[in-house]
Amino acid sequence: MLFKELRPILDGSPFLASLPSLLQSGERVQIHHLNQSARALVAARLWEDTQKNVLIVSQDDIIAEDIWDDLVALLGAGNAHYLPDYEILPYEERSPHYSIRATRMICVNHILSGKPAVYSLSIRALMRWLPPLSSIASHVKVLTPGLEYPPQQLILDLVNMGFEAQYQVGKVFQVARRGGIVDIFSPPDLKPVRIEFFGDEIITMRYFSTNTQRSEPGEVPSYTIIPAREFCLDDIKDSSPLAAMLKTKGFYEGIENQYSLLLDELSTFADYFDPQQRIMLFNNYIYIQEEFEQLAEQVLEQYRRELKSKTKAKLSPPDKVMADEAYLLSLTRPQSSLFLSQSEFVLPFAARGLKAPFESQPSFNGDLALLADSIRQMEVQGTNPILLFDNPSQSKRMHELLADYACSPQSLIGVLHEGFQVLDCGLALWTDHEIFNRYKRKRYAPRYAPGEEIVDYESLSPGDYVVHVDHGIGVFEGLKIIRLDSQDTECLVLRYAGDDRVYVPTYQLKLVSKYIAEESASPTLNKIGSAKWQHTKRKATEQIELIAADIVKLYAERSSRLGIAHKPDTDWQREMEESFIYEDTPDQARSNAEIKADMESPAPMERLLCGDVGFGKTEVAIRAAFKAVCSGYQVAVLVPTTLLAEQHWRVFRERLAKYPVRIAMFSRFRSDKMISEDMAGLASGKVDIAIGTHRLLSRDVQFKKLGLLIIDEEHRFGVRHKERLRKLQSNVDTLYMSATPIPRTLNMALAKLKEISLMQTSPKERLPIRTIITPRDSEVIKDAIRRELDRGGQVFFIHNRVQTIETVAEELRQLLPDVRFAVGHAQMQERHLEDVMQAFVNREYQVLISTTIVENGIDIPNANTILIDRADTFGLAQLYQMRGRVGRSNRRAYAYLLIPKGTTNVARQRLEALTQYDYLGAGFQVALRDLELRGAGTILGTKQSGIIQAIGFNYYNSLLGGAIAAAEKGEAFAPEDETPKTRRRLITEIDLYFPPSFIEDDEQRLAIYRRLSEFDDFAQIADFEDELRDRFGELPEKAAWLLMYFKLNILSKQAGLQNCHVRHNTLTLEFRPDKLPAKEKILAFSAQVKYELRFEATKGLKIFISFPKEMEYREQFEQSLQLLEKFISAGNQKS
Repeated sequence: MLFKELRPILDGSPFLASLPSLLQSGERVQIHHLNQSARALVAARLWEDTQKNVLIVSQDDIIAEDIWDDLVALLGAGNAHYLPDYEILPYEERSPHYSIRATRMICVNHILSGKPAVYSLSIRALMRWLPPLSSIASHVKVLTPGLEYPPQQLILDLVNMGFEAQYQVGKVFQVARRGGIVDIFSPPDLKPVRIEFFGDEIITMRYFSTNTQRSEPGEVPSYTIIPAREFCLDDIKDSSPLAAMLKTKGFYEGIENQYSLLLDELSTFADYFDPQQRIMLFNNYIYIQEEFEQLAEQVLEQYRRELKSKTKAKLSPPDKVMADEAYLLSLTRPQSSLFLSQSEFVLPFAARGLKAPFESQPSFNGDLALLADSIRQMEVQGTNPILLFDNPSQSKRMHELLADYACSPQSLIGVLHEGFQVLDCGLALWTDHEIFNRYKRKRYAPRYAPGEEIVDYESLSPGDYVVHVDHGIGVFEGLKIIRLDSQDTECLVLRYAGDDRVYVPTYQLKLVSKYIAEESASPTLNKIGSAKWQHTKRKATEQIELIAADIVKLYAERSSRLGIAHKPDTDWQREMEESFIYEDTPDQARSNAEIKADMESPAPMERLLCGDVGFGKTEVAIRAAFKAVCSGYQVAVLVPTTLLAEQHWRVFRERLAKYPVRIAMFSRFRSDKMISEDMAGLASGKVDIAIGTHRLLSRDVQFKKLGLLIIDEEHRFGVRHKERLRKLQSNVDTLYMSATPIPRTLNMALAKLKEISLMQTSPKERLPIRTIITPRDSEVIKDAIRRELDRGGQVFFIHNRVQTIETVAEELRQLLPDVRFAVGHAQMQERHLEDVMQAFVNREYQVLISTTIVENGIDIPNANTILIDRADTFGLAQLYQMRGRVGRSNRRAYAYLLIPKGTTNVARQRLEALTQYDYLGAGFQVALRDLELRGAGTILGTKQSGIIQAIGFNYYNSLLGGAIAAAEKGEAFAPEDETPKTRRRLITEIDLYFPPSFIEDDEQRLAIYRRLSEFDDFAQIADFEDELRDRFGELPEKAAWLLMYFKLNILSKQAGLQNCHVRHNTLTLEFRPDKLPAKEKILAFSAQVKYELRFEATKGLKIFISFPKEMEYREQFEQSLQLLEKFISAGNQKS
């Protein structure tokens, strides 16, 4: 904690020591000449000296969050809390995102602990009327082993507290029950807990992972559950006009705007504290007051608008939504409040002005000689200069750089937003981002966004089209238990043309794949028994064989070329990577290691780095580029648009600012003079990294020693450009980057052409984007823009016709006269477009109205709302890419798809597909509708859509994988298990299904059958058995038998059997005539069998082994498994 380390020096400041006495002076005091981080320091000092709760109020959430970030660095996360606003408009029928609710409830939970802390919040969050603290406190629960709490009652209580009851827990504020097991995920814990009951008593509690659903080792001694909402259904007054609806419907969207109709008593957040134990700090009171006046007006205006369609009885009056000005003034009274600011303001009440002995630090723009001079000068004057860093590696690097200037100041870990000097105690703080004039990125506390893995697109729901290997395209209708070979077996019900049904046992799931093809293509159902499907399949197989041969040939050519072996990682490389302020996601770390291993090998690298928008591909590319530079080579970074070149140039420069790396940009934004200088630098080797559009491919651009080529969004370059690239990269390492994802099953095939690194885990702090489809309406547009601006953010408004963009801009200016709009499109003069973009980045404009140039454009973490005009005219992929421009930070982002009133149903359904995919990493899913096929087609270099359309994408992939494996061995490709006649059959006396009472959810059961059918050894089944026991409780007998059946299946396959029967006291092993076992193997096996043995060799070979009549069936089955194991190993031992 930074404050503790600075305390000895700060104790020498008379000003800071006088802060508590200023509160006792009996007059209002405005302390000015404090930058934002200095205000956070004042709050920290007051808390430390008074041991009271300190509330620091700012004009909006962005500033409140920045101040909280500084407070966490100064005091630690346990003593500094942030109360985010709901991020909903007054009277809006929408509730805050669960991650916002979680952050707020953690804040409230800390208040209940009674420990004083510092709280940062916006004026909106302060003035909202809320349920009283006492009612929240009454619902907090602590669970411990040994506690009696009927599980049904626990679920009921949690649902009353706002928890969602689900089949399995995937995110915070969910609860799930499966028999005697209850899963709960409640803050303040960062992990969900699995509780095992015996009757009504809690026996054990353990944490588990939401991704794998497996328990973690170790017991949890106690688990605190806090309400998921700020009130519970039990708190509602009986006289409420909404009581009846809530009893039947439960919580609904927008309930937070109706507290006054539900509860007898309301409070504000400030009322949660004893006034004697509370200090109010107002950060720029004038701005807070302005914001409050706007807010009051907004509430009133919205109330009037709502009255047109609702009765007064069903609306909270404006004075019961937000507190009034008199209440705000009551919080500003002397002895419990101070006013902090940079400039001295004229406040609306009498206040004494006090200039703080603080000075802001100048920016050095990376001039280390100037910095060293300043530090030495300060030391001479008796000031303590201290540099602040994000991590030890940044600190070490800076000390190395400053050693060249004979300067070694003290450094500490923990970065504030801004440095400052405290003049009356001789302290000077600098932050490393100010020294290099870089933007300070935030590190946020967990806000419970699920670190979501990509959802399996093989998962089936009733109504999905499927492809069955034998019967072709049908529709999946659900699961049904039927009698098959005198065994009760759970089957998939598939409907075909003519309303025929096929029942596929779940152990044959491999024969069925989900049908996916190009967007909006509805396939024709096949007729059972018709030759058409066999003909389609044969044609597809022939074509796929040709592609496979091409891929294998290309792979062989690539492996025979000799490339560049880059040097192993240097100290600089390690330092640069460690100085990344975010934690690497596991995928980022893996991709990084794969790329570096490729670069160090002498074969030329061809790797595709594939991941969703904003998953950290650029950071991985920067590390690869730096490695090439450290090995003495140059790097070319090729991007499709000028804006993207500009963005990459900024990010590369910022990340490599501390190293002697020269980075040049080639694009139409650069003057001819700059470009000719940089070209000379490239030819002479002075320029290390060149970033540019296709200008980089011009004949006049010559590299002295090119070692790495990075191509972003490769599919956007034309054939001509690619030919020029081929010449450039004959033996150069090449890294392709793409957010157009490639499905996992295709990876195996494509790995022969290009190695693939997949990045599928989202950075922890990203929230899914909320997508809203709405008719184009000026009120909707106004609300959407207003919501974003209210929280201090910026907005993109996409209108894709240059001819009418100015008309739309004028319409928006009239709608919101107080908002600053900018217009940007590709037909503007280049310099003008650059200026507009730069001004938007610098927050000079609040709304950017533009054409689709943002699709692959600039990264603006502060822009978190996008409105897309005439969304019905865009492809799904384009919409997905544009939507990915927002939600680049940890704040909830909104995408509004505006459609004209008469939009067709087909277009509307297409857009609704996008709203399903609002979780992170959904690029994979959207791709299945629109992107993947183009992406795959490009990479394969052939137009494959005809075949894919005919047999579906998933089946196409599995055939392609098989064809490549065959081509590599030089064999002819014959799809395995081609006909029902040649397919292996196992017949037993057991029922083959998981009882629905054990796994109630059909989709879960189907996913579990699918996983089981993919196992090929006993260890996987044993591990799976542990998982089932952990997630669902003790295995019922039928479930245990089903696992035994799958063991039999694995052994039958390993033994090369055509059929295997365990029934009527006999084990039958049947072999095909063309796959008979060796004579020696049969003899060696026979010698080990102690039961009666018979052979039949009329068609192929059958071995009958008879068990005694009195032997139990379970023992017969176990003996059969052992005998099969003996058969597999027979004849393998050397005599």
